[in-house]
Amino acid sequence: MGSPTRSLQVWARTMARHYAREIPDYARLHADLLERDVARVSYEYLLAVWKEEDEGLEALAVAVGERRQRQGVSLLGLLRAYRLWAKDALEALKAEAPGLLLEAAPRVAEVLDRVSEASARGYQLALRDAWPPRPVTGVGVALRDAGALVYAPRHLPLGPEGMAFAQAPGGALLFLQAPFKEVERGLRELARSQAALLWVGEGPREEVQKDLEEALLLGPLLRLPPGLYPVRFLWPLSLALESRRGQERLLRLVRPLEGQPDLLKTLEAYLGARLSLKAVVPRTPSFFTPWGARSGSTRRT
Repeated sequence: MGSPTRSLQVWARTMARHYAREIPDYARLHADLLERDVARVSYEYLLAVWKEEDEGLEALAVAVGERRQRQGVSLLGLLRAYRLWAKDALEALKAEAPGLLLEAAPRVAEVLDRVSEASARGYQLALRDAWPPRPVTGVGVALRDAGALVYAPRHLPLGPEGMAFAQAPGGALLFLQAPFKEVERGLRELARSQAALLWVGEGPREEVQKDLEEALLLGPLLRLPPGLYPVRFLWPLSLALESRRGQERLLRLVRPLEGQPDLLKTLEAYLGARLSLKAVVPRTPSFFTPWGARSGSTRRT
């Protein structure tokens, strides 16, 4: 069969195109969603059959069900896609690895049953979506990085009830029922492992969604490298749109602050005051107190 990984990836892309031909709901999906979300999901299910490993399979499938509901795919369409996945998997095995067909067929059926049931649960979770009114952490990804959200359940310490998906004009959104500090490490690992650009914000859900939608529309103009970017830095970054040199300078300034939460808060206050030192001093007295007063010096100027 050649390289198993490469063959499974080819099969998965073929499956995604098959769904689009046969199921109207999938035909309406953006090409990037088919290639980077739907095909990756099909690949992960094929990998579960090939390696006979189930770690994280059901959590991934629950998230798939919720995403498909947000993407406008009906539950019947989703379940039909799963049946097509099983049919395509068996036909691919018959054509390229007939000796494995008898051994793999029961495993295909088992994976089909498990992911269908789990995705149906996720679909129902999306319909309910009754979260308490408290701050959330929101993540935005452009369509070209949509596949990153496939792997979110494997990096984040949350169950299905703590994650919710949404669609935006410029990409996809993920909301987490957890403070940013509890999911920051997982989000950084997700961005790094998938070479994805993730925008992140924290606060009331409606406000965070607006910030993320703005970031997804403006972000592509900034030509940023993969990584995790707080939406609060979008305004100063946008100043560099007309200057590549200015963009590089801003990135050099911000990057060293990633491990300095106090300095980040100071910078955030300064930016929120539109670069007015006078306006920001009352908000952060410990950082803007004159040097002599901080050190206890009685020196006069």
